[in-house]
Amino acid sequence: MVDWNTIREDFPILKEVVYLDSAATCLTPIPVLDAVREYYIRYRANVHRGAHRLSVKASDKYDEARARVARFIGADDPVEIIFTKNTTDGLNMAANGLRLRSGDKVVLTSLEHHSNLMPWQVLHHRHNVDLAFLETDEQGSFDLEKAAEVIDEKTAVVSIAHGSNVLGSICPVNEIAKLAHDAGALVCVDAAQTVGHLPVDVDELGVDIMSFSGHKGPLGPTGIGVLYVRGEHLEKLNPVALGGGTVKDVESGGFTLLGPPDRFEAGTPNIGGAIGLGAAVEYVSRIGIQNIEQRERNLLTTMLNGLLDIDNLIVYGPKDLELKTGVMSFNVKGINPHDVAIILDEMDAIAVRSGHHCAIPLVKRLGAPDGTVRASLGCYNNEEDVDTFLSRVADVAQGLT
Repeated sequence: MVDWNTIREDFPILKEVVYLDSAATCLTPIPVLDAVREYYIRYRANVHRGAHRLSVKASDKYDEARARVARFIGADDPVEIIFTKNTTDGLNMAANGLRLRSGDKVVLTSLEHHSNLMPWQVLHHRHNVDLAFLETDEQGSFDLEKAAEVIDEKTAVVSIAHGSNVLGSICPVNEIAKLAHDAGALVCVDAAQTVGHLPVDVDELGVDIMSFSGHKGPLGPTGIGVLYVRGEHLEKLNPVALGGGTVKDVESGGFTLLGPPDRFEAGTPNIGGAIGLGAAVEYVSRIGIQNIEQRERNLLTTMLNGLLDIDNLIVYGPKDLELKTGVMSFNVKGINPHDVAIILDEMDAIAVRSGHHCAIPLVKRLGAPDGTVRASLGCYNNEEDVDTFLSRVADVAQGLT
């Protein structure tokens, strides 16, 4: 049994706020902060560049973090783990490094975050890469028969979000990956909203490339992320930045790159961030990802049922919680979502997100031109958080503020 009250003690800020903005960034527990602090105090040095004891220890800890992340997502080899700044950075590396040519087709979905839309749009405009979209309904569901028609022999990449940051809907990655592979295409996944919240295994999902951020579900620091690339595809990806730490030899006429992952990590990396991420995935693993998934789903059940019982609300996304992460978007009729977020903060220090959530095309399709209010859960939330939130949303909806 997990002692969730003890878990909450690792997040002191919860004594001051009701934090329901984990889809934007999760809180970071004290043991992870301690690991980062230890690096900066005890062995602050660059990695893979020095023979002295501090550099050796920093390098060992950095490599250990990579191995921990590989195990956490079921990667076969740590070399498949490329440290990035965040999900956005990783998706840009994938889009710009895959050597796509005019006439190649990239298939996206209609619910993508801007980070999994804009880089491919740039390729469309600059290099005549064709874009096609798998349309979803307002619940975020796919018609797989139509998907099979869109994913054809011209498709080079299918790039999809595992979980919607607006609707919380979970994409059937396995089924879409099979369609993509049957067509000879690579599968790239934006896993920003799922890693750390539910079990994510790259082999079970069938993904070739996957990007996620350390500061979301994994409970790590900001400024660190991961681009996973399946080993057999590493040579298909060009580095998008070159310089220190990426080369084996340089002459005036050219250079020889190191092998992966070094060739993709130019310059001094976010060493403290990577070490913190390694500590964070170990922290999540000790709790148990299945325990976290069930905890968040239980809280989500209470939240969804409570919102549906409140008059004057519009609730977006799937109602089947087996198809949903702990992300809940809604609007109070007649009140701007930003005003709702401000009122909740002022009433009871309830932190939620408001706006378009970096997914303007999807939010427009929902008929919410000003965006939505979004409450999102983390493993550190409890029933009292949800009850306080529901009570205050009811007050706002009933005009009792």
